[in-house]
Amino acid sequence: MAHDDDDYAFVTERFERRIGEECGQLRLDMTEQFGKVRTELATEHGKLRAEMASEFGKVRTDMAEGFGALRAEMITRNAEMLKWLLVFFTMQTAALAALLKLFR
Repeated sequence: MAHDDDDYAFVTERFERRIGEECGQLRLDMTEQFGKVRTELATEHGKLRAEMASEFGKVRTDMAEGFGALRAEMITRNAEMLKWLLVFFTMQTAALAALLKLFR
């Protein structure tokens, strides 16, 4: 019976040592793979940020051009409205002056 207990203890010790070695190797492998994934993610993140910055730059440029065109259109429209307002008020003043002259 003592011989069986010694064998059992030996097998158990060997099994625990083997599990420890395997767990250690698994941890090393996992650490290595996580490092690779982190490096890959960082690289992709950098590429994505650069691409997004480029696209945002294009959008900003397009928006600046669009707002510039809108401002030019508004200036033209305001000038046209001012011209017609001056014509209208000049004609109203002339009509009022003519009416006043007629009734004097």
